[in-house]
Amino acid sequence: MDVTTKAVVLKSTDFKESDKYVLLYSLEYGKISVHARGVRKNSAKLKFAVDQFCFGQYELAQSKDRFTLKTCEQLESFFCLREDIIAYYSACVIAECLTLYTEEGQSDPPVFVETLKALQALCGSQHPLAVTLRFMLAFFDLQGIKLQLNACVACGEPSSRLFLDLQRGGLVCDNCRTADSIRVSPRSIAICQMLCDMPYEKLSNVNVSLDILKDALGLCNKYISHSYYPLKSLSELIKLA
Repeated sequence: MDVTTKAVVLKSTDFKESDKYVLLYSLEYGKISVHARGVRKNSAKLKFAVDQFCFGQYELAQSKDRFTLKTCEQLESFFCLREDIIAYYSACVIAECLTLYTEEGQSDPPVFVETLKALQALCGSQHPLAVTLRFMLAFFDLQGIKLQLNACVACGEPSSRLFLDLQRGGLVCDNCRTADSIRVSPRSIAICQMLCDMPYEKLSNVNVSLDILKDALGLCNKYISHSYYPLKSLSELIKLA
């Protein structure tokens, strides 16, 4: 059976002499692995279809839970991401989130749309770290693990002294913190609160220091690492920026 789906390439792996296995994040099927035959040959017409971050309309042959690439119409290459190392690593954070934290074969249109908006923003004039932070906060929310940042998750009261409780998934006040709670900068929390609902096209209007963005991203990485896996690409992005 043949199926057609819009999808973004997350990563690809060499297989045999001239094939690749491609991990796609698709609108209709979520994360799927696709066998792309012969795409490493010099004469291959579908080389572009396995490039990381290629966005296209993919036609696939499906046999049970296995997919094989037939054709692809490229809709957007996101080639500009290869021209800026910070933008590239920001895009890698997005790809790694989808790779590590989404289930195989489960469609999630809001996550798909959020991914495209973030990649398009990285190719625009927006700051890559602001785009990454905006995506991660939205991704947490869409995955049902929203980082609670508006008040203490234990008592509901605001506080001038802020701590992040990884177990409870948000901020706690001075009275509710535990020995494991992490002291956080009010400025880092403020930028997270500001960006969480801001449209990507307006991120260029945000005036915030690089250190604050890096600190806020570091908090996101600590949060996701507590329950799941650390994002290697995010650690590299923070070092490079």
